[in-house]
Amino acid sequence: MVITDRINPGETRCIVVDEQCVGRRLDQCVSEIFTSYTRSFFKNLIDSEHITVNDVPAKAGYKVRLGDTICITLPKLSDAKMSLAAFEEQFKITVVASEPDFLIVSKPAGLMVHKPNEFSTDITLVDWLLSCYAELKHVGTQDRPGIIHRLDKNTSGLLIIPRTQESFGLFGELFRTRKIDKIYWVIVKGHPNQSGTIDLPIGRDPVHKHRMIHLPKSGIKRDAFTSYRVLKYFKYYTLIEVKIMTGRTHQIRVHCAAIGHPVIGDTVYGEPSLLINRQAMHAKQIAFIFKNKAYSFDSDIPADMQKLLTT
Repeated sequence: MVITDRINPGETRCIVVDEQCVGRRLDQCVSEIFTSYTRSFFKNLIDSEHITVNDVPAKAGYKVRLGDTICITLPKLSDAKMSLAAFEEQFKITVVASEPDFLIVSKPAGLMVHKPNEFSTDITLVDWLLSCYAELKHVGTQDRPGIIHRLDKNTSGLLIIPRTQESFGLFGELFRTRKIDKIYWVIVKGHPNQSGTIDLPIGRDPVHKHRMIHLPKSGIKRDAFTSYRVLKYFKYYTLIEVKIMTGRTHQIRVHCAAIGHPVIGDTVYGEPSLLINRQAMHAKQIAFIFKNKAYSFDSDIPADMQKLLTT
């Protein structure tokens, strides 16, 4: 059973489990059936008890059984917290390049790429993109149209936005085969070695679910590789250039903290800073070969990080 159409806000959709899903996790089962949504999207609905099994809220890890009735209810959307005009005034999004197949945008810090769940009322980069580029509605998945990769809310910098379903697939393959080169400028506490490579695996913190942790190397499949070189030492901190060979959640932040040099302003893996009110991290450069043509893009670091570098 595969269902490709979208569930409307406020609607309840029920299915009866057949052989396709028997023994699978609940979040995996519904994401395989409702293919326009991601597994993480359904996990959020499960956690907020908007998905039931046999009229009872269930956990994401529940192993479904033949004949189970799964009901999914999408909550009604409330009004957004601000108008799009006010949003554009607060967040200055820069379109670095506009190609027939893709956009390159520079996301400001403080802006979420997409809604964390269906009933979030925060305006996001996706909302702005859909208001300016209506074709993106039909690109990618329904809950995060046009999004092939992400940046943390408080990380600024470059993002690739595919404009067609074909380019979405092509960029997805480039990311999977690690053929997209990304460079970050990061300001870290203290004075790390002139260069280095960090290859500690990363996993979800079993206690604090919003955090990631580095793990022992043995027996861990979620490998993570980060290389860096120092661009400039300052009295109490250092500007480094970072390349990541994998794209794990919070990878740079976790790895920098693991070697004793957390990102300045990172309140999750380091400590608050009086110098900047977010983690001092910027996705500065991105390069790739797309349809046999080489592309490379660069983004100036924002004013809050620039102030740190001139202090």
